[in-house]
Amino acid sequence: MKKILRDLRNGCIPGWDSHLCLYSETPELNKEIMKKRQYFASNLSVEDFERFEALEALHKESHAVRYRKTYANAFKLGVMLMCAVFMDGDDGQEDGK
Repeated sequence: MKKILRDLRNGCIPGWDSHLCLYSETPELNKEIMKKRQYFASNLSVEDFERFEALEALHKESHAVRYRKTYANAFKLGVMLMCAVFMDGDDGQEDGK
């Protein structure tokens, strides 16, 4: 168990060397996004707005990929921690006791 925690802290567990920052969506954030999107929709040409929508779709797909990778890495880490706890063999006692 201590080895996994030490490895996690030192960045030695694969998939946890980069820190992905995924922000939770809030109603205020969504409202601001829609306001900015409406601004572009009213000021861009039809062709440019279609390109803007395509860019927006790419951003959404990129976010989904990062989210899936983060979920998979978190799941693997949880399994590793559970295995370390169950295989530790010290019956939950701390060192020195």
